[in-house]
Amino acid sequence: MADKEALLNKIEDGEFSISDLPEFLEVFKEICDGSEDVEEEVEDWNKKFQIKMSDSDDFWFKVLDSKFTYAMGTIDDPDVTLEMSGDTAAGVFTGEIDATSAYMSGDLKIIGPLPDAVKFRTLTELVREEMED
Repeated sequence: MADKEALLNKIEDGEFSISDLPEFLEVFKEICDGSEDVEEEVEDWNKKFQIKMSDSDDFWFKVLDSKFTYAMGTIDDPDVTLEMSGDTAAGVFTGEIDATSAYMSGDLKIIGPLPDAVKFRTLTELVREEMED
């Protein structure tokens, strides 16, 4: 996970941008697939998430049997779609922007069950904690 430290430095220095998202998603996946805390959180939770960005390429990720997969583009029949700008997405993933505040202000639109979106927020928080360890 060589990119983890470089990404963490970019985040801490305020230099992380949406162009860093593909590397971030790979680190996110590696942490999720190797974390007991994340595994407990997603046990028996098979979901597909679509992230639509108004000013950048869309991507998706899914959780199936406690394992994570992601790719750029779109996925058929997502359980939850999150719509936001690239800057908001970068901020939500890195913790610079609180997802709940973004939702309440209208910067983040959720299509699908709100509890699943809340669990997504919990996952991003767990990943950030593990990145910092």
